[in-house]
Order: sequence, then C-alpha cells, then structure tokens
Amino acid sequence: MSTNAQQRGFDLEKLLNDLFALFDLDPKASFKIIGEQIDGAFTFRDDDFLLEAKWQKDPLNAGDLYKFAGKVNGKRKNTLGLCISIDGFSSESTQTTSSDLRSLILMDGMDLDAVLTDRIKLDELLYRKRRHASETGNIYLSVNKILVA
Repeated sequence: MSTNAQQRGFDLEKLLNDLFALFDLDPKASFKIIGEQIDGAFTFRDDDFLLEAKWQKDPLNAGDLYKFAGKVNGKRKNTLGLCISIDGFSSESTQTTSSDLRSLILMDGMDLDAVLTDRIKLDELLYRKRRHASETGNIYLSVNKILVA
C-alpha cells in the first residue's frame, strides 16, 4: 500500500478495471473529457456506469457525491454511477435521499473485500445494491446486510 494518496487511487482504478474485466463488464480505464476526469466506466446488465474510485484517509462526504452525480447526470438519461470509497462514506452521504443522487450506488472497502475474498460475486453485489436503490431510494446498502439476508 502506497502512502501516496494519488498512487493508491491509480492502483485502485487498475484493480477495479481488472475486476470488472474478470466479470465481463466491458470496463474502460480512466479517461478525460472536456472539464471532467472519469475514473472508469463499465456496463452491467445493459446499464452503463461511470466509476468514481476514492482511497483517502477519511470517509467520503456528501459534497463529493454531488460532484460525481453531476458528472453522471450530465450524460445519457440511463447512465448510472458507481462510487467506491475504500474508507467508506460520511453518515450524511449514506442517509441522503436527495433526488440529485438517485443515479448513484455506493460501495465501500468492506463491499470490495467481500468480493475479493469470494464471499459474494461482484455481479450479485451490483445487482442487489442497484435493486435496493431502485426500491428504496437509498443509494447505500452494506454487504453485511446482503450476506445475512
């Protein structure tokens, strides 16, 4: 693990790109478009996702989610966003039901660990999180709640 936050972020993006490829999600590595840096993209069950990957020392705050949602919402109507924050999310981020964030689903380090340790398949995790968000408006569902259900 690098102590350089930027290098950790690049390493995380590469790991996620490899993981998405393993699950045949047609990943695209990070790219830039006018005024935006996108950490990656993939397709899951006919839904196109943009990726935001964060590995910083603090939980991700709601402001960062609104910024990412702006990128997602500026794309095609059916585009969704997956935000992965290794160190989790602030309580305001996980409890918001703002319609501005309805195109996002959230994953944290525990979710990713569950996939990497083969406790749940990535496609099953994405499906359960997306369905939960669609049914409840809540964009965060912990893998622990999924595994005990």
